[in-house]
Amino acid sequence: MDERIKSLVAEAIHEDPDILVLPERWRPIPELDHIRTAINDERGSDYIFIKTLAKNYGVSIISGGIWEKRRQNEQDKFFITTYYFNESGDEIGRQDKIHLYSYEPYLFTPGNQLKIFEYKKKKVFFTILICFDVAFYETPRLSVENGAEILISPTLIREDGLENWKTYLKARALENRVPIVACNPVGDFFGRHFPGGSKAISFKRGHESPAVLIVEEAKLNKKEILTSSINLSYPNRIRKKRLSEKKDSQHIEILK
Repeated sequence: MDERIKSLVAEAIHEDPDILVLPERWRPIPELDHIRTAINDERGSDYIFIKTLAKNYGVSIISGGIWEKRRQNEQDKFFITTYYFNESGDEIGRQDKIHLYSYEPYLFTPGNQLKIFEYKKKKVFFTILICFDVAFYETPRLSVENGAEILISPTLIREDGLENWKTYLKARALENRVPIVACNPVGDFFGRHFPGGSKAISFKRGHESPAVLIVEEAKLNKKEILTSSINLSYPNRIRKKRLSEKKDSQHIEILK
């Protein structure tokens, strides 16, 4: 698996990308009874592997989801976390998965912070929303209200959830007038098929109301690189107007 990821990164840098995004899970997922065996120590082997790729290839990388163990309050706690490394391989920060899905709450601890990251080479601000974090409108809305210009989402979406996932992504983009990049793996884990279909969603210039989405998609069931060039100036402008139109919920009376 390491060599496969390394070869994809080596291929991707020929496009001179600003940031590479990996899916939520790029390691094989063991059967549920053996999941603990796939959990790294904090900043363990998966962390070091991606950090080294960022440094060696001189490219910023969003690590995808890394399962790691941390010692907190004299207890071992497990997190699903995504690291952001710059082109020198330096850790800029990490984002824990806030909304846990399916079996995850029985093993992992949810995050309680939403971080705004900066891609300093171009002074672009973004958040990392790990898969299920996109399913709830609050996390994308908090992101844009606090300065995020693009949402980056490492995901783990199985085949029967593809249509709902696409609906969520388009809805969050439209609600907030914000571009979204979502990376989904291709493979079979614990009897379920994950078909890829990564997406980059942006906005067609000149269409403000109604806005028109540009949806770029990777092919299903094909291990490939989706490359997208997203202009942020137009969505930044229409997002400012959209947010100004939102009525403060404190000024809405609830009647029962």
